[in-house]
Amino acid sequence: MADMKIYRGWKDVPELAGLTRSQRRQVLRDCFFRFGFGLWQFWVGQLAILVFALSGDIIGLILEYAFGFPASIEWICGMAGVLIGCGIYSGIYYTVLMDKLRPHFREYLQNHSF
Repeated sequence: MADMKIYRGWKDVPELAGLTRSQRRQVLRDCFFRFGFGLWQFWVGQLAILVFALSGDIIGLILEYAFGFPASIEWICGMAGVLIGCGIYSGIYYTVLMDKLRPHFREYLQNHSF
């Protein structure tokens, strides 16, 4: 298995480094909508958000009804679950996405002039 390089942002990806921000967005948008939804990692990320949001909501309900915490705790726990899910989704998915889309970036840039 090849080593996967972790990039801090989209402009750190070698194929996108020389582009302006608007050009980078265009390449990302076009490549993501053509190829991103087909990645199983996308759907795992979506499921992670759902699982953590529901887990946070359930924990909030337990704290509210079993221990007498105020109803706002349920909302706070639900939001914490969403944020944890989004953090996992962002950290893992965008790292994998950059690696998976790099060949498509090269192809796109060969076929389109900027």
